[in-house]
Amino acid sequence: MPTTNISNGFSPLSDRARTTPDSSPGPSPHRHYLQDSHTVEAVTLGGFAARACEKCRASKRKCDKKLPFCDRCKRLNAKCHYVQDISNNNVNHPSAQFVIYQPRSLSSDVLLRGPEPLESITPSQILSLVPIPALGHPPADWRFFINAYFFCIHPWFAVVHPTLFQQQVGSLLGTVDSPAQSDTPVSLSKSPVEPHHLSVSTAGNMYHVESELQAKELALLIVAMYLNTRLRMTDAGEQPIFDETYRTVKRLLSSLLLACVGDPGPSIERVQCGALVALYEYGHGEAAAAYQTLSQTVATARILDIKPGAISDGGGDDITMLSIEEEQSGCLWWGMFILDQFIHQDEGVKDLPFLLESPSTNTLLPETPPMTPILSSSSNAMLGQNGSANGLPPSPPPATAGAATARYLSTGEAAIGTQKLGGFQLSAKTSCLFHRALRIDKERDARPGKMPLVETYADLDAEIRQTTLALLGQTLDWEATLDCFAMLVSALFMIYLPYLTVLERNIDNNALFNSSSSSPATAAMILASSEELSTAVAALRFACKMSTDISCKVNADYDRAPRSPALLCAPAGNTCYFVILAYASLCRCFPDERDECQANIAEKFESLKLFSFRWGIAEKMMSQLEKKIGLDRNHYLKDSVLTPPSHRLIFDFDSR
Repeated sequence: MPTTNISNGFSPLSDRARTTPDSSPGPSPHRHYLQDSHTVEAVTLGGFAARACEKCRASKRKCDKKLPFCDRCKRLNAKCHYVQDISNNNVNHPSAQFVIYQPRSLSSDVLLRGPEPLESITPSQILSLVPIPALGHPPADWRFFINAYFFCIHPWFAVVHPTLFQQQVGSLLGTVDSPAQSDTPVSLSKSPVEPHHLSVSTAGNMYHVESELQAKELALLIVAMYLNTRLRMTDAGEQPIFDETYRTVKRLLSSLLLACVGDPGPSIERVQCGALVALYEYGHGEAAAAYQTLSQTVATARILDIKPGAISDGGGDDITMLSIEEEQSGCLWWGMFILDQFIHQDEGVKDLPFLLESPSTNTLLPETPPMTPILSSSSNAMLGQNGSANGLPPSPPPATAGAATARYLSTGEAAIGTQKLGGFQLSAKTSCLFHRALRIDKERDARPGKMPLVETYADLDAEIRQTTLALLGQTLDWEATLDCFAMLVSALFMIYLPYLTVLERNIDNNALFNSSSSSPATAAMILASSEELSTAVAALRFACKMSTDISCKVNADYDRAPRSPALLCAPAGNTCYFVILAYASLCRCFPDERDECQANIAEKFESLKLFSFRWGIAEKMMSQLEKKIGLDRNHYLKDSVLTPPSHRLIFDFDSR
């Protein structure tokens, strides 16, 4: 039989292939195979295979044997491939044959060893993606990074419910520690998982790992948690961010998100993992990749009917108690909604549609999940004190002081300053204000002469300022509410920053037409004659001062004593970028304020440098400022004494 080489579209991705967010593999009706150990044999369209496809055979379902793929796999959007029956090699096909030569067997690719995603991978092999620390560093395994995740990320991005997660991991421990699951292929990790036995009680659990696939998805979720605890920069130098671990997780996740139809259906762990991978991509400056990952995740979430709670028009008396699973669903939806707003700050993504609908006034805010220790031993040992990797740092203090957190508040009822809101409830409430500002920026006409009257934003402006001042008055810990301040300040920039461009253009036009005049119009004169520009500039000054004051406190705290930047949240980098843009424009419009503006720009660059130790988006913002308006970071950071944290300090929160 003649053999033909086909190089486009048929060769599977190997274990060593480099994947990107735009090329992550997954099941597709365009990838179909008829294979033996060395060749792939297919029949022209209209023919029939000699035996059922591997998907139907594994599911014990009837297969119509159509080529190139059967109707059932096409309907399920599943990977359909046929294996040649060696006992029927002499079957005369009704049409001409051709052979696609494969240099390696398809079985060399982990994802194609079975008809279902992750079929040939064990939970232990997935967990082995979490590396064992190098020699000289304190011992730690994936259990420690779970604890670090709940301390650093969970307070402002609570997509994983601690109580349900603890029950699930309790069931998973017996799976990953069993001898039958301990083998680890080189293609997933070079370091095997060493069993560690923790005192985790699983008696009376209501929420068990129900299937082997769910155990694998839970293991993948744990690796995604680990990714979000990694720092970009330590005293050892810049750490790899989009490395083999990330690419493997993204590849496995993509195959799961694309295989969300059929039996078994997707699990909530799949959606949680997608949200965390999207956060990781956004936090390290890849907003387009984060948008793509989040869009696939939201589609899977809709299949699971993940949504927030809501009250009827009758009011609070009609609210029924939410189950713990419904609380988890609400928190996950709000986490994805908040991340959707973060991503749309990016200049390359802001014109893309929102992925989640706007919350209504009857939409319930999320219930703030408990901050209970996860997988901690009886002691509260800290990494860096006695080398134990199993202890959990003490939970962060609540964001606000006072009475107990209110439950079952809708977005219309909740008001910061008048009611006690939990940390994640604060994040959800401020994200609603931020969403309204982003919609204004997205929908208005960008032409200078077409700017709407600022009174259009009066209600939103007043609510943002009132919320900001109320949050300042009741907060006990700026780190616990830093994401809220970032969204509130960024909301004002979304509304008013375009007016600075109008002001600069008016100044230039006046200077051009009045070049012969001894006293051309100044910015102060233009503001006095335009209530619109005067209101916009006043709002921007308020936002800049608020952000700069917070930066001064952040920088002073880190200058005073070394501490871990692991608690810093990702969206603050974007806010620093907007503040520097505003100060640079104010410096050009008001030359007499140049020294003050330059000092404030230096303060914000100091904050960006600090955030760049934690998140790559801060480094991206500094690079964009250099390219867009020519600000040299080295000039503003010449007196900086900030240094990257040591590895031992990263998860040492005692100084906090």
